[in-house]
Amino acid sequence: MTRRVIDLTGGVAMVVTDLHGNGEAYEAYRDRFLALRAAGQVEQLILCGDLIHNNVSARPDRSLEMLLDVMRLQEAYGAEKVILLLGNHELPHLYSLTLSRGEVDYTPGFEAALSAAGAAVREQVMAFLDRLPFVVRTAAGVLINHCGASPLAAMPGNRDRLIAFDHRALLDRVDRVLATQDLAALRDYYEETTGKSYDEAARYYLAVSGPDDPRYNHLLRSLVLNRSDSSFDLLWDTFFTRNEREHGDEAYGYMLTQYLRVWSDGAPAPQRFLVSGHIPVAGGYTIVCGQQLRLASHAHANPPGAGLYLRLDCARPIDSMDALVAGLQSAFAL
Repeated sequence: MTRRVIDLTGGVAMVVTDLHGNGEAYEAYRDRFLALRAAGQVEQLILCGDLIHNNVSARPDRSLEMLLDVMRLQEAYGAEKVILLLGNHELPHLYSLTLSRGEVDYTPGFEAALSAAGAAVREQVMAFLDRLPFVVRTAAGVLINHCGASPLAAMPGNRDRLIAFDHRALLDRVDRVLATQDLAALRDYYEETTGKSYDEAARYYLAVSGPDDPRYNHLLRSLVLNRSDSSFDLLWDTFFTRNEREHGDEAYGYMLTQYLRVWSDGAPAPQRFLVSGHIPVAGGYTIVCGQQLRLASHAHANPPGAGLYLRLDCARPIDSMDALVAGLQSAFAL
């Protein structure tokens, strides 16, 4: 069973967030990591999720190419030396969900690229996404995730559920429910509630070839997931939280403290600070409620060229936010 937390007790890590299908930014960070690693200055690369889904229409989306390259790097250096955390943009592909914001549909392009790459590549990529960890904890007392703290993830029992989270078991439960249903009626219901032809939607969002495709009915999974599964509620709350923008500074500050306390249980050291991406910032970083460093390496930096990465000695205790911020560096400046 996959364990969704990685505990690092040594080595210097290079932490990068939210590259969103930007191949040039990815190559800049990858090449900086490889150069630093060759010089003995860095041992681990931690990519904090949302590697995929281009958010600039004028730029080619290299999401699949980037993901395959991370898989190659893991094979070369090991899964605890090159770490990709699950982000909210990778998550929908595990459950055949659609992800949109405004007029931008994020998921169809990646599904189309997977289908064009062939069944073997799709199988390898989906197995890789299924294994992705959620959290890195360090002996430095710094916890790293994609989104930040959330109400449900800050509860002790839910921490244990997340550490042992099994996507396949959840999907098997959903598919068993669907197997008892009238699928034609559910497709009609989908059309009534969305105003879209189910066949057209399945071809567009999932890049299926037609009704004979084994993934044709996977859009219907959302009707079960959103209706009654507490495990999916926990997953959604963990990966789609908006932190202080959703809860306000005071409530989020309390939640953040609780989250770090709960996730310190079993960690290499008490986790005093959190590093995450997920939300745009001015420049390349901001400090949230005194305990969270929100890092923006490119897509969420304003401007993108202000993006930063974090160098973190995973064995050396961090005793202040100033000490953590001192590890910020740019991959775009010599």
